[in-house]
Amino acid sequence: MPLVLRPRSLDALPVSLAGATPDALAEKSLKELEQLPIWQGNRQLPLAELFEVAGTATDLQWRLEGDFSSVHHIASGMRRGEVHLAGDAGRHAGQEMRGGMLVVEGTASDWLGAAMRGGTIDVDGDAGDHTGGALVAAKVGVRGGRILVRGNVGTHAAERMRRGWITVLGDCGEWAGHQMRAGTLMVFGNCGPRPGASMRRGTIALLGGAPELLPTFRYACDYAPQALGLMLRDLTGQGIAAAQNVTTDVAIYNGDLLEGGRGEVLVARG
Repeated sequence: MPLVLRPRSLDALPVSLAGATPDALAEKSLKELEQLPIWQGNRQLPLAELFEVAGTATDLQWRLEGDFSSVHHIASGMRRGEVHLAGDAGRHAGQEMRGGMLVVEGTASDWLGAAMRGGTIDVDGDAGDHTGGALVAAKVGVRGGRILVRGNVGTHAAERMRRGWITVLGDCGEWAGHQMRAGTLMVFGNCGPRPGASMRRGTIALLGGAPELLPTFRYACDYAPQALGLMLRDLTGQGIAAAQNVTTDVAIYNGDLLEGGRGEVLVARG
């Protein structure tokens, strides 16, 4: 039986689940979990005072039920296990994950998967700004793992990304892939202005509506990259119908020329 958490009557103060992950608490008994100190605002309270707690943590399976939009750092730092949230998530969900899986049936707020190093995040709805982005003052952002957002995301997705794969099935805000180092960002919907600004390496695939690129990007050629076809097949295998109707014929632009021009933006032709 998984560990089940349901919010009690939370007030407007934010709650942080930082450090509370399936792998970190697998050896805790139910009574120990109920007494786990959790931050709400500037004070610590027992977990059972904020959430109904049931089940067991030994199988590394957690199920969160209800509105968690004021609960931040869900699955932050997780290395193993699975967290399934039947509701909305607050900020920093999946931040610095190194393994395991986070599934959000609702929406996620800002900083989803920020500084992630491994594992998988799957969000049914929208996500906020800085999805798969870098923490403030950090030199790099995501270093591994996969993020799939089936709705829209806000600004600065994949900022300073180093490795990994981020897929957005809806629209993406401006500054996508800002200062990108490597890795892949795929956008199936419309993309906002200035994608790839100051990128050094990496790939941004704009498979829906693409904005006019910055003048520091240079057209290279029309091509059908084999790697793009393989990634679309992978998504199709996950049951993502949108990946079946996307062409692999793209126009390739290199940039940002101010940063050496080794990055690439793929724009779907037609």
